[in-house]
Amino acid sequence: MSSVNFTKYDAFGFDMDFTLARYELVPFFNMVYDCVRKYLVEVKKYDASIFHRLQEDKELIYKGLIVDFEKGNILKLGSDGVILRATHGTQKMTAAEIERDYGAERKFGDYDIFKNGMKSIDSKWRFFENYFDTPGLVAFAKIIDYMHKAGTEEGRTTFEHIWKDVLNALEDMYIPSQYAQDKGAYFPEMKKNIGKYIDPASQQIKDWLKSLRQDNRVVFLLTSSYVDFAHLVMEHVFGSEWKSLFDFTLYAGRKPRFFTESKPFSVVEDGLKLGGEVKSLTSGGAYCYGNHVDLMDFLRETTGKTDPKVIYFGDNLWADAWPSKTLGKWDTVLILEEMDAEGYAVSDGTVPGHEDEVEDPDAPPKKRKRKYEHSTLVTDEEIELMVSEFWGSIFIDDSQAAGSDSQDQSFTDSKTVNTAFGNLIGQFADICVPSIEYLAGVPVDHVFTTFSKEPGNSRGFHPGRPRSLLP
Repeated sequence: MSSVNFTKYDAFGFDMDFTLARYELVPFFNMVYDCVRKYLVEVKKYDASIFHRLQEDKELIYKGLIVDFEKGNILKLGSDGVILRATHGTQKMTAAEIERDYGAERKFGDYDIFKNGMKSIDSKWRFFENYFDTPGLVAFAKIIDYMHKAGTEEGRTTFEHIWKDVLNALEDMYIPSQYAQDKGAYFPEMKKNIGKYIDPASQQIKDWLKSLRQDNRVVFLLTSSYVDFAHLVMEHVFGSEWKSLFDFTLYAGRKPRFFTESKPFSVVEDGLKLGGEVKSLTSGGAYCYGNHVDLMDFLRETTGKTDPKVIYFGDNLWADAWPSKTLGKWDTVLILEEMDAEGYAVSDGTVPGHEDEVEDPDAPPKKRKRKYEHSTLVTDEEIELMVSEFWGSIFIDDSQAAGSDSQDQSFTDSKTVNTAFGNLIGQFADICVPSIEYLAGVPVDHVFTTFSKEPGNSRGFHPGRPRSLLP
């Protein structure tokens, strides 16, 4: 598909967290990290001094990194699988150290597996791309540092046992039963202070969702969050009548397994109570679990189309964009707030007041310095958190994989996407935008250009290229 026009779709699916629900990133990250720290100290008996001074290690709060649990290394990959930058724990690795661990070509051995599914077969590495689990990356790195300082790292062939402890901490936080039982550190805090961590939606977003439902189009929520927590979040974001914005709601979707398994839907009764399994869905209904095949049967029935066109909005490549695109055969919109943190051009004609900056997406970037801007949503603190001096842009990297230790940030003239994370965006998303708020301000019949199959293409970024890709 070379363009996206929302009026041409029959159904719109939405993820919840970091998509419809915009989180206040700085307090949220600090809270989640504190939950992880508390579990590791109180349950796993780690020394409390390991986890202090989080701000010193904010460079690790970064999307698109791979953690090698065997070697204790954190990696940024190029679009060819070459390791561009790396740390051991929180300590920056030199070119010689990277070559010592990964060979002269500096190639990540499982790159082919990574680019086709982003998940380790044997759990020896993990791709970090959301702020629910990135605090675990920071905790893992700080434990590695502590072991090195204490002299207990020498001779170890793997650090997988450390990750298992950190993973236990994350599981303890997010296991759905903790919400109803008011246990753990995460859910009780979210119940008590949700307004500290999540923003209410604007009236513009509510009106936009209503406009999508016109002309017999279907809008549905598909979230992996369980019923009770999802209801808490959605009521805070959209108000007590939030369900009226959707034709039906799907909870505990288990993405990406929603697209590969055949678990039946279970109906949600009386608001939050889980009922029995059902073979078919009804408009206005609420359900848990389920699968893609049964959902598509219902969409055919409700739209009257034999092959309804579906587009899905989400913030996660592995759980949202990849399965929707490759397994579900849906079109996809990636919500990426790093675009806002880095800044972007306003060059596609969707933002009033920038008509003189509109450019042809098929033409080479003009050889002049282009303006960039941030929206009013992103704060200075969030920009500081999401933009890294060491790792550089998530879209482009100029470090030379063959040799030098240079961390120079002067980008090449070509300005093409050359990181693994950036390449995956173009592969699995049709368009990439900084927020739902931005989309809500664009006419629903606007025609967006999409990413092409050409590696490094940046046509699908809207309202324009990220700052690092500008001439």
